[in-house]
Amino acid sequence: MIDFPKPIDPFEHVKIPEVKTATEHEKNKKPLVQKPVSKKLFVYFSFLKILSNLLSKFTKKTPKDLDGTPLHKEILTIKKSLKSLKDTNLCQDSEFLNYFAFVWMKFLRDYDFYVLKNEKATKLIKKIIDEVNEYPKNAEFTLGYYISEFAGYQWVPFPYMEMLQNLHLEDKKDSVNSHLSHWISIIDELLELI
Repeated sequence: MIDFPKPIDPFEHVKIPEVKTATEHEKNKKPLVQKPVSKKLFVYFSFLKILSNLLSKFTKKTPKDLDGTPLHKEILTIKKSLKSLKDTNLCQDSEFLNYFAFVWMKFLRDYDFYVLKNEKATKLIKKIIDEVNEYPKNAEFTLGYYISEFAGYQWVPFPYMEMLQNLHLEDKKDSVNSHLSHWISIIDELLELI
């Protein structure tokens, strides 16, 4: 029988002394002992913390007029988008789906940033947000859910498209009592207060 040579291990003769010495060095290392913080440093940081708390009370958000702010522009854009949806069935238009979700999410973010002077305007904004978040009634996932998940922006689910189509068709059947007309009237009332 023929005796074949065993395969040669290319790493058999390579020795890595650094790993061995590094492991031994780690074992011989002394544990770190944390030095106590000096009292002066502690007092200094405490003073800075108290000062920042005092200054934050003076720099809190102050009520503002919305005219010319990004929130005002987003409200106008949402109104324009809803009017476009009234006129045309845009449920298949990926650009509209993307844009509507993006503007709505930007509107929600900016609404959290601004403190409005007018309490009635605040109530109207909350009303429109609640109504969009609850449309359609008794559905497992609402329009607000799909928009908050960036439907149309990162993904386009069919229920989101179907809801926008239903809004358009509902408006075509009864324009006076449709959700779109109702939402636009809330926005118009809001814009009069701003």
